[in-house]
Amino acid sequence: MWTCKNLWKKLAPLARSSSTLCRQNARGVLFNNERRLPLVPQAHMSSGTPGSGGDNNLYYLLVGATCVGGGFYAYRTIKGDKERYQERINEIASRPNKVVPEQPITEAPAAEPATVAPAEVPAPTPVEFPSHAPYLLIGGGTASFAAARSIRARDPGARVLIITDEPDLPYMRPPLSKELWFSDDPSVVDTLRFKQWNGKERSIYFQPPSFYVSPQDLEKVENGGVAVLTGKKVVHMDVRGNKVTLSDDTEISYDKCLIATGGIPRNLQVIERAGEEVTKRTTLFRKVEDFKALDKVSRDTKSITIIGGGFLGSELACALGRRSADSDLEVIQMFPEKGNMGKVLPEYLSNWTTAKVKSGSHCQPRLGVAVITEALVKAVSFKDGKVEIKLKDGRVVKTDHIVAAVGLEPSVELAKSAGLEVDSDFGGFRVNAELQARSNIWVAGDAACFYDIRLGRRRVEHHDHAVVSGRLAGENMTGANKPYWHQSMFWSDLGPDVGYEAIGIVDSSLPTVGVFAKATAKDTPKAATEKSGTGIRSESETEGTANSPVASSTPEPPPVPEQKDNYGKGVIFYLRDKVVVGIILWNVFNRMPVARKIIKDGEEHADLNEVAKLFNIHDD
Repeated sequence: MWTCKNLWKKLAPLARSSSTLCRQNARGVLFNNERRLPLVPQAHMSSGTPGSGGDNNLYYLLVGATCVGGGFYAYRTIKGDKERYQERINEIASRPNKVVPEQPITEAPAAEPATVAPAEVPAPTPVEFPSHAPYLLIGGGTASFAAARSIRARDPGARVLIITDEPDLPYMRPPLSKELWFSDDPSVVDTLRFKQWNGKERSIYFQPPSFYVSPQDLEKVENGGVAVLTGKKVVHMDVRGNKVTLSDDTEISYDKCLIATGGIPRNLQVIERAGEEVTKRTTLFRKVEDFKALDKVSRDTKSITIIGGGFLGSELACALGRRSADSDLEVIQMFPEKGNMGKVLPEYLSNWTTAKVKSGSHCQPRLGVAVITEALVKAVSFKDGKVEIKLKDGRVVKTDHIVAAVGLEPSVELAKSAGLEVDSDFGGFRVNAELQARSNIWVAGDAACFYDIRLGRRRVEHHDHAVVSGRLAGENMTGANKPYWHQSMFWSDLGPDVGYEAIGIVDSSLPTVGVFAKATAKDTPKAATEKSGTGIRSESETEGTANSPVASSTPEPPPVPEQKDNYGKGVIFYLRDKVVVGIILWNVFNRMPVARKIIKDGEEHADLNEVAKLFNIHDD
């Protein structure tokens, strides 16, 4: 009724004006014809006489049309409002649950709410992670974890978010090619726990899940914490806007950011071009899933060929060689150099190591590994159920599976969107001595090409460097402003009996001086870890002081190794402009502070035999 009354108030003036217009037109006609007819009194127009029927009929027609039109408009308006109201009610009612009753206004029975699980209520707009992180760490490896610990140590209330494209929490990579393969536990692939050379058991994960806070709670926890967002990849970085974009288009802003994206295993182009049958029978070893996949392959196939003679290739050759005794697995290792670790070790020591790998005395006591040196791969194909590897000298190797261990490519995909510089010589993000790429962006680990204040610009791909650079980046993100002066070490073990630790620039193309002594039973990685009580040697590294070496006053020619058949233990010095820039400790352990001191001093030494005595290699 209220709507109709308002409508009549609006239409009444229109009707009156129409009536007035009709009367004026009638008068105009009469005046033009100079005739005067009696006018119908205005008070009786609604019931005029038969003589005035034309005027009244026109009046009725106009008023009637106006009423009909107004009524139709009112009907359509009311009906449309009702429909929009119903649609709005239905939309509101559908928010908690997509399946809603037909009459959303009707009260639901008392038991109805119990049928909707609480977890389903936020389903349409799930909150999986915070939209802002004061400290954002891209990458879930060793460098990120070291940085997170360092940040929390200096800023106990810090909120740290780690984003990793892997499904796992931060873990250490060295056991994937070392200790895990020497475990006798058949469930090691599932537990990822292993016994160190000292006999103690531990997990590859740095911390259990209980150590971390959930990403949903990171902004709410009172004292901050470290959260890990797994299975998410950062695909774009807005440096000016201080935010990153994930692969699902989600954006997260930050105050300070660390890039620790690590690297991607390289592959041979001949393998990439060989087709699907070859590529699906090729492993690029880097992650936990690669270890699990290769473990399965080693149990299901008859032969595996490892291409690469570096750290990873040699370690995997020894690891798989040990397993071959129980499964009749044929293990082949091929590389373009003349011997194992040919790019790192002096030729005489590389050849000695290769002979040990072949004989199996250190890798596997009964079977050993078939080593093919100076092998340049020309083509790879799949024929008659086998992968066929053709070498440039005409040799052909047939195998069931290939492991390509030919190096690492630093992951720098974010450089383009972020506008960060990539070093043209070494690869990786180019940073300064404080590991800064921008005022609030740092880079650590394999992806960092940093300036070493002692040895110049470098990029290092080792576990201890990830620990040291990640820790330093975390300190600098909290205001420390420290330069990278610490010389990180790296190590490799060819089984429990042969191992070495290295520091600085170790390149076989540099002049070297080696000083060796007879090894004893305690000069093995196993004995060293039993003595120290630790398994990951970089974790036992200390900043211990070491006395400066005293050089002899009488120059002597570089010593020639006396033991040509057995290099049990010793020290190899790498020289550049007669200054020691790198040191390898061959089956000599817990002497790294001394080596670090020698490189830091950067002095020229007349007699390296005297310097070698600082490592106590002649002690029984």
